[in-house]
Amino acid sequence: MKKQLLPETSCTVCKRPKVFFRPTWVEIDKSDFHFNLKKIKEYLAKDTKIMAVVKANAYGHGGVAIVKEAQVAGLQWFAVSSIEEGIQLREAGIKVNILILGNIFPFENFQVVISHFLTPTISTITGLIALAELAVKINKRINFHLQVDTGMGRIGALPEAAYLILQKIAQIPEVCMTGMYTHFAVADIDPVFTKMQIDVFTKIVRFSKINLGLRFIAHSANSAALFKYKKSHFDMVRPGLSLYGLNPFKHSDRFLKLKPVLSWKTKITFMKKVSAGFCVSYGRTFITSKTSIIATLPVGYADGLNRLLSNRGDVLVGGKRCPIIGRITMDMTMIDVSDVKGVSLGDEVVIIGTQGSEQIKIDEPAKLQDTINYEVTCAISSRVPRIIV
Repeated sequence: MKKQLLPETSCTVCKRPKVFFRPTWVEIDKSDFHFNLKKIKEYLAKDTKIMAVVKANAYGHGGVAIVKEAQVAGLQWFAVSSIEEGIQLREAGIKVNILILGNIFPFENFQVVISHFLTPTISTITGLIALAELAVKINKRINFHLQVDTGMGRIGALPEAAYLILQKIAQIPEVCMTGMYTHFAVADIDPVFTKMQIDVFTKIVRFSKINLGLRFIAHSANSAALFKYKKSHFDMVRPGLSLYGLNPFKHSDRFLKLKPVLSWKTKITFMKKVSAGFCVSYGRTFITSKTSIIATLPVGYADGLNRLLSNRGDVLVGGKRCPIIGRITMDMTMIDVSDVKGVSLGDEVVIIGTQGSEQIKIDEPAKLQDTINYEVTCAISSRVPRIIV
């Protein structure tokens, strides 16, 4: 018997066919990704660089594949959250600049960072000295970026400490600050606080370049700031969710109209016709009120389909909305397809995306879960294949 690919795909890393037998997958539309990247480039000044944020598996979109597509478009800077994420990209053959946004600790890990040609973040004099000692030990000048905490309250040197660190940097020839950055806490909702952050960072950048003669790339703008605050662009911007067509705030399409890159699909693998009074799933939280056709999908909360969508969310079948009924289980979900004419086993089901004239945007399940859109994509489990289309 001939082995069937469900669906037929190709691996985004190697050239051999990628086979998966459970018909649940994510599609990444590379043309929409390039469309978004082009729109962002057009919105920026000609010389402004772009650092694509690809942490958390590119917000659930598939880090390696996204980086390779971004490289095709000429991007040379990428940001990850950890050493492990950086190593994964290096092992996939990625040779461009990779900045680790996370704090490096213990400092012995600098050796791993440098051996994989990753760029570390520094936020303290202690970390700076540890990096300089390693540079002396390996007889090699080491590049890094300094993070300044202008109001995020997470990691980074506070402004008063940053000035002291910068003076120390200017005195240590073994290390080279090739970048300085900050991060915004409320760029999507609070212009007063965000402008304060921009002003604080601007003063530190000017002090570094004018008073200390340092030469580096300054960057601060996440997607929301990129859209709203031109003064936050500096030498480079750091879009994350906007690259994937996710809205950084309500009505952000008034600034840039982007296209969602990700679709999440599955297929009906079981169906049954039941009478009124039939109970569905754990806890008997759904009982049919009439004769119904119930379809079972091979996807559940272990795949990232949040249990909070039980008895609340919809999917698309035959271009029509069908409700999720009963509690979502670890590996399976039930839907009511009674109103879908001609529904049958193997029909494609859209969890996120478009089918016919209907669409379920990522913001919809996010709102039902009382969360942000990119938590939804980040939560899609690694056991769901990502397919570039």
